[in-house]
Amino acid sequence: MELNTLKRIPKDLTLVILFTLLCILFVLIPPLNEMPIRIILCLPLVLFLPGYALIATLFPRKDDLDAIERIALSFGLSIAITPLLGLALN
Repeated sequence: MELNTLKRIPKDLTLVILFTLLCILFVLIPPLNEMPIRIILCLPLVLFLPGYALIATLFPRKDDLDAIERIALSFGLSIAITPLLGLALN
């Protein structure tokens, strides 16, 4: 990947990617996947981050939506997207 491409990724989506990688580590590594912190880390991955990534893609500028609207839409879309992704993967 070019360095220019990495500079164009917004910081909030970079945090989403890093948080997802952290959750993957806590799910796949055997000593870590038995810890209760895995549940605390993975709940936002299921209930918030899919919707937030979609909202950040649809409304990339910060002045498009207020913070409260962005958070509310993120939770709602995550609850709608996650079962659909589960059906598609099944």
